[in-house]
Amino acid sequence: MRKWSVVIGVCVLGLLCASGAVLAEDTIKVGVVGPRTGAAAATGTAFQEGIKIATDYVNAHGGVLGKKLEIIFEDTAGAPDVAASGFERLVTRDKVAMVLGESHSSSALAEIEVANRLKIPFIVSEAWADPITAKNYKYVFRAGPSNSGVVNQTIAKWVVTEKFKKAYIVAENSDWGLGIAALTKKALDQAGVAYESMVTEQKSQDHYTELTKIKEYNPDVILAFVYGTGLHYFVAQAGEVQLTPKAIILDGAGPPSIWPDFWKNVGNYGDKECFVSSMHEKVELTKLATQFREAYVKDFGKQPSDYKSRSIFDTILIAADAINRAKSTDAEKLVQALEDTHLLVTRGVVQFGKQAGGPEYHQWMPPMLVIQWQNKEQVVIYPPDAATGKMVR
Repeated sequence: MRKWSVVIGVCVLGLLCASGAVLAEDTIKVGVVGPRTGAAAATGTAFQEGIKIATDYVNAHGGVLGKKLEIIFEDTAGAPDVAASGFERLVTRDKVAMVLGESHSSSALAEIEVANRLKIPFIVSEAWADPITAKNYKYVFRAGPSNSGVVNQTIAKWVVTEKFKKAYIVAENSDWGLGIAALTKKALDQAGVAYESMVTEQKSQDHYTELTKIKEYNPDVILAFVYGTGLHYFVAQAGEVQLTPKAIILDGAGPPSIWPDFWKNVGNYGDKECFVSSMHEKVELTKLATQFREAYVKDFGKQPSDYKSRSIFDTILIAADAINRAKSTDAEKLVQALEDTHLLVTRGVVQFGKQAGGPEYHQWMPPMLVIQWQNKEQVVIYPPDAATGKMVR
């Protein structure tokens, strides 16, 4: 009797193993990288939400190559060395067809070196530093904002439209912060807007000395390129020293101003703060944007707030479309399919730049908005054709 039990157990184990092998073969794996821990862990939560909606959407529409799409998420913790290791594990251990995501420029700059070395397609979602695409790596694409795109198409034009006379640029000492600050200086020079600038420590929680110096300059707008909860400290302390609301703060990244702990950390000093974003419930450019919002509400019982949930949703759709058109997971065929992308997503039609020599190579820049908090309500104030209200000073 005991012998039969053993035999049956072995058979069951064998069937389970065989079943597992079949299941593994029934999926196409795609990797996602992003911070689920660290100061920007909220981005990881937004990515997880977008992944859930995207995989449901793709698999309900036939999947990829006739199989289910499977996403494997690696936590980068916002650290370049961790990001590079996680990226490599996705390729060598998990055998993913391509990798997507990221929201830290420093991490993305480490990851593109791995993508280039391993010859694996990588679509960056929300890491903005220009060198990510300016290096013109064959396997690297970006379906999201770039520093130069955000500055030249949105921030600089908004400053001019609102007729600000004196700006102060505050940038954290990161690849993203220093890069976008340099581009902003150039744009303000061209626009004839006076400015001063300073660099701040990325993880600083004490900005009082810096704010005293800024107050002496008496700007009417502060362009704050500070990511994570550091932005919350900056906004709260600017209110305490009464720099605001006389001067308007623009959060040049966006998500920290809509994270769940924003109002808890800044109190009423958050009112009239402005931030860049690519999402607002009254400004939806495509029917797919509305479908995304409805799916989000159904799945999570609330309205989407962090636009990075929708960014990763779009990126996954772009990847699935490329795999299906390539009819293969071969990297060379995927690169060709990505270069030929013409796909309607939530933020418009995706087409990657093919002209080598600058940051526009393999880049698709989605439209961005400037939104202002007015009595804890989000009001779109730029561009004019998308505005739901006017800026309040």
